[in-house]
Amino acid sequence: MKKMTCHTVALFVGLGVALLLSPACRKTEDTQSTGPSASTTLPASLFLDASPEGVTSIASLKASAQEGDAVVVKVVVGGRKQTFVANRAVMTVIDAALDNPCTAEDDHCPTPWDYCCTPPEQRLPNMASVQILGPDARALTADLNTVAELKPLSVLVIQGTVGPRPDDTTLTINATGIYVASRPG
Repeated sequence: MKKMTCHTVALFVGLGVALLLSPACRKTEDTQSTGPSASTTLPASLFLDASPEGVTSIASLKASAQEGDAVVVKVVVGGRKQTFVANRAVMTVIDAALDNPCTAEDDHCPTPWDYCCTPPEQRLPNMASVQILGPDARALTADLNTVAELKPLSVLVIQGTVGPRPDDTTLTINATGIYVASRPG
């Protein structure tokens, strides 16, 4: 009887593990076969010929903006060493009005776009995430690091809508238009 009980338990454990792993494997295969390509291109209408008006600072938006509000911000691509999310149309930006001591002529910072010379208590209230959404309301799978207009330290005027705000420190802007005011170099 002991042999049968051990065998039965082993059989049930094996079936349980197989059932747990089976949906995960199928889900991965489905995602890989039907998901968008990593080379999705940005919409042609995204880049604007003229700067949108009505710029508001990121700090002001963090204090009052609600999800869905239409906004315009003037920003610098940066705020972190890795400003772009790999294979997603998402980037970190920082308010263009914030001084960046890392770009001073006598400062030889190797990554001036991360604003490492600015204290965190000044940097964080002025940072936001910008994403470019596809028709499915998810960030496109484009690699923004390869877009010439969107290099670290580029100054942009972005129009869009405020995304979900889980707390007052988080600001995500769903970009609908980007005007390139200047590029480094």
